Amino acid sequence: MTALPIWVDVSAMAVNGFFAAAVARNRGFPVYGTLFAGLLVALGGGMVRDVLLNLEPAAIADWVYIPAVIIAAILGAFTFHRVVAMPTPALILSGVAWGLLVSIGVQKGVDYDVPVASAILLGVLTTTAGGIIVDGMAATRATVARQAHWTATALVIGSAAFWIATTTLGFWPAVVTAIIVTTLLRVVSVKRDWPSPLWPGQTREETSGEPTAPEEAKADAPTR
Repeated sequence: MTALPIWVDVSAMAVNGFFAAAVARNRGFPVYGTLFAGLLVALGGGMVRDVLLNLEPAAIADWVYIPAVIIAAILGAFTFHRVVAMPTPALILSGVAWGLLVSIGVQKGVDYDVPVASAILLGVLTTTAGGIIVDGMAATRATVARQAHWTATALVIGSAAFWIATTTLGFWPAVVTAIIVTTLLRVVSVKRDWPSPLWPGQTREETSGEPTAPEEAKADAPTR
């Protein structure tokens, strides 16, 4: 089967864990909550993917994944002020990590001969499933389900671009394609403030992640 070298795989997951821990620390998570968030965001998607393919999760089978992600999460927790203060480098680095994770997910689907749509879904899940779990634990609407620029769009298009490239040009050109497409869409959508796709008549405020209540409920709500 075609696969990224393990050090690239681990590095992509560690970068995801680094940013997840930085965000968790910025949200006020305590020590264990921060480290757990880093682990889930980094490894959760790959575990979900492998379970769907009826495989032993790589993060459980190989000892190096969990220690690497924990170290990265600790670094993210201690440097979260700098991460928050440097949005552009953080966007680029996270976009590269997303492109690598998309590549891992889609390629596994291709190797196991799943349908095209399923392979693309595996690419998206590999990148997002862990974050969805953490957002659920924090009682926050998942990033892919709220107004977050072109997060979901970048992952879907990046996954589709990888599938097209890996089935026509080969694995490594596909990895480069996925990284470029995912990173560009991620960075440009944030810099140009492109909103997530909306339904006709829908506003950005409705998809911000903040719950909206009927006017009657608002009137009855206690003031603070």
